[in-house]
Amino acid sequence: MADLLLELFSEEIPARMQARAADDLARLVGEGLRDGSLAFDRAEAHSGPRRLTLHIEGLPAKSADLREEKKGPRVGAPEQALQGFLKSAGLKSIGDAQKQSDAKGEFYVAVIE
Repeated sequence: MADLLLELFSEEIPARMQARAADDLARLVGEGLRDGSLAFDRAEAHSGPRRLTLHIEGLPAKSADLREEKKGPRVGAPEQALQGFLKSAGLKSIGDAQKQSDAKGEFYVAVIE
């Protein structure tokens, strides 16, 4: 497990504002990590007149591998639809996409890892 220490320096700010900013920093960074599927054990924020610090304990050494499938147009769709799909999926050619079938027919699918 890894730790993260974030320290932000600023001009001198009143203590009541810094304390709230420290709480907000811990909350927002924690929410962002959870939204990104990064679990952690504990987040602790501290403040002083000229700095905010955030210490996060128990972060994983690396994030989990993700696999996403992006469904595209039907096989035999117009060229313009295929080109739009390739561009949005970051593929170079239709050969990079896979074909999958369902009840509605056969579609191109981009697998993004």
